[in-house]
Amino acid sequence: MWLFLTRHGEIDFVYDVARLDERLLLDALKRRGAAVRLVKAEEVLAPEGFGNVGVIRLAARSRVIPAAFTYEANGGLSINSAQSLVLSHDKYLTYLRLREYGVPTPRTYLAFGLEAARAAAEKLSYPVIVKPTDGSWGRYVSMVKSAEDLETVVMHRQAMESDLHIYLVQEYVEKPGRDIRVTVVGDRAVAAIYRIASADWRTNTARGGRAEPVKIDPELEEVAVRASKAVGTYYSGVDVVETPRGYLVLEVNGVPEFKNVQRVTGVDVAGEIAGLIIDVVRR
Repeated sequence: MWLFLTRHGEIDFVYDVARLDERLLLDALKRRGAAVRLVKAEEVLAPEGFGNVGVIRLAARSRVIPAAFTYEANGGLSINSAQSLVLSHDKYLTYLRLREYGVPTPRTYLAFGLEAARAAAEKLSYPVIVKPTDGSWGRYVSMVKSAEDLETVVMHRQAMESDLHIYLVQEYVEKPGRDIRVTVVGDRAVAAIYRIASADWRTNTARGGRAEPVKIDPELEEVAVRASKAVGTYYSGVDVVETPRGYLVLEVNGVPEFKNVQRVTGVDVAGEIAGLIIDVVRR
């Protein structure tokens, strides 16, 4: 019997776009006998429109955060939790939490303007990575090789929407032309892929990067699970890079895409996540 029940005894599946990831997870939940109520974000009136258990599959921070907090304010359960989604949707907050929990991650500074960004770049030494605090698929992520390049990037962002007027300045980490996306479910790293760069130095598969399966070693699993736990997610996609210093965690994704991980590795990632969701709801 569910510990938490919506008005109709269902788990809310909250989405805006039914991508392949959402369809896979929805099918996996139904195969395991879960009663699921589809909640399309554009059609729901909060707070009354939400039940007591919500699986949040919204990509935009402007939607995912209020939806998650609504479930918890109603005395229910959000998966992932509202706090973990706040942290995972802000790269600087993620960095602070990783640092607090001793998870290895590249050195990073937050800058609100050009002078602070220059100071950060000088501390780190060029080249540096400049990125927004929120975003995915490598959008607005720049490799900056000089003070002149930095000024150009900052001035360009200043002419754009205000959300881009804040800058993460991060050390550039030499990597073997790839990074690793690890899907963490509970206390386990269930599957992982290499994301291998094509023409772009960024490895995102959305930018044409190639995916290959990864054999997860104990060190990789340990660092990925620690990162997920630090942010507080039930399940996540953890981006890791191989360096001479060992594995470094770049990001923790609280609404992760996993279709490529499932396709490339053959692991039933959706099934693993669905099983976890059912276990969490039953506790």
